Amino acid sequence: MIINVAKKFILAASALVLGGCVSYSVTEQEMTNYLQDSVMLEQEVGVQNVMYAQVAVDDLAVQIGRTDAERVSVLANTNAKVQVFNMPNMGLDLDIEFSAIPEYDKESGEVYLKSLRLERFEEKGKQLSPEIEKLLKPAISMIGFALSQSPVYKLDSNKVQESLIKSSEPNLVIKDNKLVIELFD
Repeated sequence: MIINVAKKFILAASALVLGGCVSYSVTEQEMTNYLQDSVMLEQEVGVQNVMYAQVAVDDLAVQIGRTDAERVSVLANTNAKVQVFNMPNMGLDLDIEFSAIPEYDKESGEVYLKSLRLERFEEKGKQLSPEIEKLLKPAISMIGFALSQSPVYKLDSNKVQESLIKSSEPNLVIKDNKLVIELFD
């Protein structure tokens, strides 16, 4: 049993080396799909019936190395429900953008976003008062925190190429608007 596994590993490693494949690329669409499927981005702040906001991300898009060559941008269309005292509830359509530096965790084969910054925070209807903006900022910050704590992509151990790259000591770089996990510098 162990010999068969070792033979398969050697065969797969040989195929990888002989095939000239020394990197694995993650596209913007692959990362967007992974985030939409794997990360729940919904936060609530405040006290209901006093001052309360619920923020939920509806639509995500990832841009790799477009505005800054070293950073990944996460653009989110977000709906917020805001309740202030006995005023009618407000529904807001927000656009937020975070940028971060991607980091590869060699132990888990996961990519995380670190050094996260809020780059843009806009309300489409322009009905955002300073008080409501102050109420929403913590919820948006918590969404950013959730983005930095959850992987934005994970190599699949069931796929030979990804498994071999995961088991080595790869580097993570941004090239041609893709995350590239390289085996060699």
